[in-house]
Amino acid sequence: MQFVVNREKFNAAITQVIGGVEKRQTMQILSNLLLDVTESRLNLVATDLEIQLRTSIDVSVLVPGASTVNARKLAEIVKAAPADADIKLSHQEGWLDIDIGTGKFRLATIDAANFPQMSIDATHQSTIAISEKNLYTLIEKTQFSMAQQDVRYFLNGLLLEVNPTEIIAVATDGHRLAYAQLIHDCPDQEKRQVIIPRKMIGEMLKSLTRDSEVLVDVSLRDNQIELLIGDNYLISKLIDGKYPDYTRVIPQANSKVLISPKYDLKLVLQRASILSNERFAGAYFHLTLNQLMIESSNSEHESSKETMVVEYTADDLKISFNIAYLLNILAVIDSERVYMALEAPESSVLITPESSSGISTKYVLMPMKL
Repeated sequence: MQFVVNREKFNAAITQVIGGVEKRQTMQILSNLLLDVTESRLNLVATDLEIQLRTSIDVSVLVPGASTVNARKLAEIVKAAPADADIKLSHQEGWLDIDIGTGKFRLATIDAANFPQMSIDATHQSTIAISEKNLYTLIEKTQFSMAQQDVRYFLNGLLLEVNPTEIIAVATDGHRLAYAQLIHDCPDQEKRQVIIPRKMIGEMLKSLTRDSEVLVDVSLRDNQIELLIGDNYLISKLIDGKYPDYTRVIPQANSKVLISPKYDLKLVLQRASILSNERFAGAYFHLTLNQLMIESSNSEHESSKETMVVEYTADDLKISFNIAYLLNILAVIDSERVYMALEAPESSVLITPESSSGISTKYVLMPMKL
């Protein structure tokens, strides 16, 4: 195997797939990238046996072939190469020689025949076509609410639900829930629900272009999800489990409505969080007629109080929230004003943007006990 590749293209391709590399060293070869050179293309593949990422780029091929090499070391060498370099790679007898112009490196390799690529699940499949922009938005608006290492393993991923008339994304960690809905005509599509693992969600966001209207085919199998995005192919196992009924969590009849300028509320909450770096730092909301006072304190008895003008005409209410969780929600709301439907100090709140275009969102936040 011998080829020459532009440093910028090579670096971008490695960055695209390196997230699929195994980090826990269960098998040495899972720390490697597969380099497969054909007549004019270089295919790069990384896998941890739960997720597999592949991309391809044009290269000048001198000798076709395939091998695997340590992903981290290759990535660092290419990243450190001169920006305008043409990098020459040559493989022979268990070694990969890398010439970056200003220097040469030699890395050990493992035979490509030993690289364990994931097999395609041949079970029931349905495919939907959705623009990169819409898929990116569905994920971006919800993924922050996924659980991390929860024993309820099905919460450590994002629910994607496909219906004949809509596509829905939901994420929850038991303390908050994010919901996004896209009206999407799929008349022949039966209802499907799949739970996509956190790692795959991150790789999907990295591969999708935020504003692209190009359609992406998303294939849903019984145990896998597959996406082909340009030259990038992503495949992942799904989380096996039944996702909770999210519709029961979304409040339907909260009678107290708070309307606030999103930017002003965000600034007040950011200032309230200054006194505490704790992940579960909370703040009291004191609601009176057209006024909101946010009060926070920490374990050292330091405190802050700040009042802002809002639209609120219901009965006085005192309720507490996790500051970080509320800021996460405000960060993905695009409208200038935010609506909060409340009921009682112990009841969850429904947060929505004032308006939405294309994809509608809802956020549910449980109050804290301070």
